[in-house]
Amino acid sequence: MNVSLQPKRVALITGATRGIGAACALELARTGITPVLAVRQIERAQTIARGCQALGVSASIVQCDVADASQARAAVEQTLAQHGQLDILINNAGVVDPIGRIGDVSPEEFSKALHVNLAGPFNMIDAALGALRRSASATVINVSTGAAHGPREGWAAYCSSKAGLWMLTRCLAHESPAEHIAVFGLQPGMVDTDMQVRIRASGMNEVSRVPREQLGSAARAARLIAWIAAERPLDLHGQDLSIRDESLIKRSGIDR
Repeated sequence: MNVSLQPKRVALITGATRGIGAACALELARTGITPVLAVRQIERAQTIARGCQALGVSASIVQCDVADASQARAAVEQTLAQHGQLDILINNAGVVDPIGRIGDVSPEEFSKALHVNLAGPFNMIDAALGALRRSASATVINVSTGAAHGPREGWAAYCSSKAGLWMLTRCLAHESPAEHIAVFGLQPGMVDTDMQVRIRASGMNEVSRVPREQLGSAARAARLIAWIAAERPLDLHGQDLSIRDESLIKRSGIDR
């Protein structure tokens, strides 16, 4: 498909300094979608933004701690001021900490995980909803995990917050017809990122013992996210999609 013939679309990506978020920004730029990198540290995102700009799109950076609702609103406002529209929201920012059994994790640590992994996406959706409703191709993609659907030792905060994110995805999809705002969750699988470094160092549960060579790449996960953003498969609206789903991989063609 000739991307130059497609209407311009703008995507706001949280946690875009590294890992899946950074890979998403670059992959979206390759498809002609303008990425806006919502990050806590602007300096760390500049290399990614320059990489996107080298692909011919006007990528930009906005400072945002997703756990802060006022910063989420400011990030959306800056996006609209710079680009005039917002069509795609990718809620990627997340934390695996605290890693520890219940009783060893403090209430403050648990609450922080909830604020980033669950309240953060809510803050971004709440801030972006008005702009998304004005878009003819509005799409929300919440980066999920298999841990949202099953418990793991030492991951009470992560599993609980991501299970909440899955329900938030379902609620948004329930309230928003697919033709107005297409909503998806996406489980990227075990990806070789800094989060996996932290998991391996913890020695907690079987995930920490998965050899690094068996981990997936951030680039492959980003290709699937970019396909969802570009194609908006409305028959999958409201689902928590998995990169392990062979039919989805075949349909997306990301491994061709």
